[in-house]
Amino acid sequence: MRFTSDPGGHGTHIAGIVAGNGSRSGGQIVGIAPQANIVDVRVLGRTGSGRISSVVRGIEWVLAQRAVYNIRVINLSFGAPAHLSYRLDPMSAAVEIAWRRGLVVVAASGNGGPARDSVVTPGIDPYVITVGATDDRGTLSRSDDTLAWFSAWGSADSNAKPDLVAPGRRLVSIRVPGSALDTLFPDRIVVAHNGSTYFRLTGTSMATGVVSGAAALLLQRRPSLTPDQVKALLVRTTQPYGWESGQALPDPMADGSGLLDAYRAVNAAPRGRLQDGLLFGALLPMVNLCCANNALRPADGFARALFPVLYGSPLYWKDPTLGGIDWQTLTWDSVAWDSIAWDSFTLD
Repeated sequence: MRFTSDPGGHGTHIAGIVAGNGSRSGGQIVGIAPQANIVDVRVLGRTGSGRISSVVRGIEWVLAQRAVYNIRVINLSFGAPAHLSYRLDPMSAAVEIAWRRGLVVVAASGNGGPARDSVVTPGIDPYVITVGATDDRGTLSRSDDTLAWFSAWGSADSNAKPDLVAPGRRLVSIRVPGSALDTLFPDRIVVAHNGSTYFRLTGTSMATGVVSGAAALLLQRRPSLTPDQVKALLVRTTQPYGWESGQALPDPMADGSGLLDAYRAVNAAPRGRLQDGLLFGALLPMVNLCCANNALRPADGFARALFPVLYGSPLYWKDPTLGGIDWQTLTWDSVAWDSIAWDSFTLD
């Protein structure tokens, strides 16, 4: 990895959380899935801002190249304010297309918490795995962990978001010397035992990288898992936390199903038999994989993209400008939405 190729520094930091191999630190600082490969698809600028159309183009590129690079997981550690229902949201339609074509999409809930209905797009989409953040308080024990104060939760559609939470405060990962973050926050530089330098950041972006790494471990162990099955394993094997912290959650669903337990999720997916939608583990309780994302209504943009494929004719909208979007002219080959600033990270 050429660190100078990332002018912002945020993307490299997330990549290190997902798959850093610890070579620079002598094994002291390692990512969640150190054997995973990273494909860099840059869609934001140096300051973490960009266009929705650029993100959609990036997803299109991933779909076109997924077989070439064996891409199985898309990590989206950014988000934009969600002004519409996911059903009318272009970003939701884009990630649903990726999900339906076999890619696990992991998205940040956003850093606008603790207010209700603060999850950003595309994290608002019910199909994807949306991740909130916890604060481990700098200890090994989970008993004093808390839901991070900035972790967003809830959506306008009343979907239970995020789906789960993962550590997201003061995470140390790869530093990009001279990048925008490195220049703005020199106090975040961390020195490893062997003298190599790393960088410390906070946000649901970092927690999202942790869950993406866990998804990669699952797929490494059992490559045949579908995105729905990966989601079921991650969400249904979470663990409790914070029983000694005294924290009262703003809502019982503010942290989804609980704290990621990557070890339990991976070991609940042995190389055993898959039968009738149920994956049987040798030592752990049975995890039902047949029901994740059942009975959900797809985003309207996804339905429009799929309709001509299924029925061979275009879909005509009853209200062609619903939600302020000209759906009649929208195609995935020619997207021209207005520019938008992305809240891509929050620093502690």
